[in-house]
Amino acid sequence: MEYWTTLVELLGPPSRDTDPETWDALESELGVFFPADYREFIDSYAPVRLNNHLHFTHPAHAVWDLKKWVFATIEAYQGLDWVDLTAPEFESADPQFGGPDGLVPLVESDRGECVFFQPGEVPRIYVYVGNDDDFYRYDMTFSEWLYRYLRGEDMTGPNSSAFISGPVRFDALPGAEGSRGAFWFGPDRSE
Repeated sequence: MEYWTTLVELLGPPSRDTDPETWDALESELGVFFPADYREFIDSYAPVRLNNHLHFTHPAHAVWDLKKWVFATIEAYQGLDWVDLTAPEFESADPQFGGPDGLVPLVESDRGECVFFQPGEVPRIYVYVGNDDDFYRYDMTFSEWLYRYLRGEDMTGPNSSAFISGPVRFDALPGAEGSRGAFWFGPDRSE
């Protein structure tokens, strides 16, 4: 299944163009390439909040600056004590953040979740859930993860569904209203 196409059908047509130069500068400074479908999503829809709880920033926005958020999030997670972490892939060592091998943040929620990707040949998403104080791994692309999350699957650990019926709601983050206004909805969807 081509999840980017399916995700766009769920969200509605993109409203912005991509800006490769902004991404090139961010990726060069961070030392990692973001997933192509994530870049496409951010350039198409962000800065935005989806369904009142997923917050996406953008690398070319003065207020909702993805670069600032990514570096601040990496620094915060590097400073945590991971002694009680039970995620099997991190049992022998603490999780690493940033750089070409570490986890890189993509989005956060107002429910205490932070979604990361791990650079590499295999698409891999990790979700840190503050209430569980643990990571959950999903071997899939960002588009698949977001599509399944918005469809109500458990994509932030067991029993974590965050399904909201009806069309996906978009809220422009303050100062980022743009051409669509302060809020809008994706296409109707049947459940």
